[in-house]
Amino acid sequence: MIVFRVDANEQVATGHLMRTLSIASACRKRGLTCEFWLAEEKETERIAKAGFPYRILETRWDALEDELPVMKQRLQAQPVDWLVVDSYCATVRYLAELNRMVPVFYVDDFRREHYEVSALLQYIPCRERQKTPEGLHEKDGVQYLTGLLYAPLREEFSHLSFDKPREKSILLSTGGTDPYNMAGRILAYGTQMQELQDYLWHVIVGSMNRNEDMLRELAAANPKIILHKNIPDMWRYMQQCEVAVSAGGTTLLELCACGIPTVCFAFADNQLEFAEEMAEHNLLIYAGDVREKDDAPHVICENLVCYTKDAGKRAQSFERMRRLVDGKGAERIAAFLQQYKRDV
Repeated sequence: MIVFRVDANEQVATGHLMRTLSIASACRKRGLTCEFWLAEEKETERIAKAGFPYRILETRWDALEDELPVMKQRLQAQPVDWLVVDSYCATVRYLAELNRMVPVFYVDDFRREHYEVSALLQYIPCRERQKTPEGLHEKDGVQYLTGLLYAPLREEFSHLSFDKPREKSILLSTGGTDPYNMAGRILAYGTQMQELQDYLWHVIVGSMNRNEDMLRELAAANPKIILHKNIPDMWRYMQQCEVAVSAGGTTLLELCACGIPTVCFAFADNQLEFAEEMAEHNLLIYAGDVREKDDAPHVICENLVCYTKDAGKRAQSFERMRRLVDGKGAERIAAFLQQYKRDV
């Protein structure tokens, strides 16, 4: 049994849940049993739709140390081979105490602490990466899975084809909540730009986007704006569109796997370094932190035009993105989890 401890709500990006679902799906293909544990009943329809059981702990998602008694009681009640934790609220103490009971596999996006766990997943580029070599290796009793080849994307990103020409369209993905209404602001500006008049806009509406009514009004008034919500085949639009605008986060890696030239922005502290590092790798154009830019829609759309007017720049971006992210990270993680289970 592999247990995934993860949350998704108005404050926690859905990317945490989506990447653990990707790992769970790869594990299931190998015959491993998986279950999800969450603090509260939110976004659970995604888990149910994927065919996984889940339990609600009735704890606080932002105070994980307080749930230690509940977690210990549950872990004692059933055999667990791995506890996979994906939460920025997990503390050193929380992980260490649970690791004394079962092997803990922690998704570590920041590499800021020394964690007493059995394994660490560190696939996101960061400025401390030179301290940890790429690939699978062991240090001080901890197994490290490091580098973009371990990016846990959904299965459909592992077998993409690129034989169809892209349409003249822009994919707009601003996260599950879009707290700064970036979709609406970008559409209001971009649809007025002469350079983008020939483009369709495929807009991904997050499940907790509070501006949905306003977006539907924009779409009703402009036939070139097409809204999509709760779509199971996001990858199709990533392959179909010529360019993309995206919030920072794991979606950027899916865009890389699809080789779609992307302008990205950040709206949360935990997105900043990742977006900056991706830009430094020349994988995309980073338009900055929208919390600090009143002219963010203008900056984003002007950068979009840098791609739309230059086919050579788009081709270079495609090649760089596909070289670094091949879409098979979840399979590699599942293979590791299964192998460790055999060896202990």
